[in-house]
Amino acid sequence: MAPVQLRTPRLAIDGGLPVRRPDAGWPVWPQPADGADAALLSVLASGRWAISSPGRGELAERRFAARFAQYTGARHCVPTDHGSSALVIALESLGLRSGALVLVPALTWTASATAVLRAGLVPVLVDVDPWTGCITPDTLDLNVGAQAVIAVHWACSMADVPALSRVAAARGMSVIEDAAQAHGARWQGRSAGTLGRLGCFSMQHGKVLTSGEGGAVVTDDDDLAPVLQELRADSRRYGTDRRPGALELVEDPSTMGSNFCMSEFSAALLCAQLDALERQNAVRTANYTRLAELLSGIPGVRLLRRRPEQDRLSLYEVPIVLDPLPEGRDNTWAARALGAELRTHVYTPRTPLSRSALLRPWTKPTIAPLAERFVALHRDRSYPGAEYLARHAVVLHHSAFLGPGTDMDDIAEAVAKVMADSGRHADRLRHGVEMKVN
Repeated sequence: MAPVQLRTPRLAIDGGLPVRRPDAGWPVWPQPADGADAALLSVLASGRWAISSPGRGELAERRFAARFAQYTGARHCVPTDHGSSALVIALESLGLRSGALVLVPALTWTASATAVLRAGLVPVLVDVDPWTGCITPDTLDLNVGAQAVIAVHWACSMADVPALSRVAAARGMSVIEDAAQAHGARWQGRSAGTLGRLGCFSMQHGKVLTSGEGGAVVTDDDDLAPVLQELRADSRRYGTDRRPGALELVEDPSTMGSNFCMSEFSAALLCAQLDALERQNAVRTANYTRLAELLSGIPGVRLLRRRPEQDRLSLYEVPIVLDPLPEGRDNTWAARALGAELRTHVYTPRTPLSRSALLRPWTKPTIAPLAERFVALHRDRSYPGAEYLARHAVVLHHSAFLGPGTDMDDIAEAVAKVMADSGRHADRLRHGVEMKVN
């Protein structure tokens, strides 16, 4: 592909003309799928707005559970109200003792760690590979005696769960996949979420499959499935009585649960949105491939490295890594500059959990013993891989990849323009130092 051509060198944040035309909008998100309005209206008229309502026709929650299990290739799916709730019940289903340690990536959304605390366990942060953004067998801390690992598929990259599982199994640890950012991704033909013992998904507003809020756990473990049902429905699980007026849930528990049930409106909406997911993923993947080709000719710019075993992408976020940043400028500046060129929101990765204001368990007196152990475990730890990505990447939301391929031309030109200015800025800094010395 030909090198990216710059139409104007002056940056938009410095008063120059932006790359993106003012009349060229970006795709909005969420996008209601065909039939979404009818699905919601059908629930409104059904008299069944929750899983606990008396039987009157098919429950949308059970329909979505069956469809999402089929989509992922899992034997069981248990929907939840949020992705973080899915992580909580997945952890609780393992039957670990209070205070057990769970390895969690340092670069992820806070729920991957706070869910561990909510389950009565202690997260231990581990570093990620700066090329993929995911944990690897080499980044795991195998000396702390952890009993579980949460493997997050980050942004658009999948963790090598089979390799992690081999290491974990040798030490009696279970692997839970946090596939909140990986709906439709595949590893050697297998769906994200089905490679570990349990897989957890989020259907929050920004996700590629969304109902505003929602989640799910998938598993092939026939023994864990009814336990997961009880853990999310106040100790109740699906019954077999499908007669009109009968309750969907039975009260014959093996464990005590909480109320993390998905609403009927969310479930019906997800059934409609699921019909559009493969088509949308295909559009995003084609655009990502085009952008990768365009960016390959720009020095100092890369996308996340994709393992060859990952044979299908799912884009939640697309980090563009800048190696290196020019002296005196950071990726916050680069994100602002790109946002001005593209007339859209470009942002930086989340702060690593080791210094995130969202992960401060010592602020909750009810979990003080867990918080004290968390603090003690994290003295003198460092996370160079997570810090590098947090400080060197800029991020685009997946919605930017739902338009025509020419949108990728604009993104690539904006990146080339910002990097060219960065080079000039570095030259100016060096020249200024030389002038002062002389």
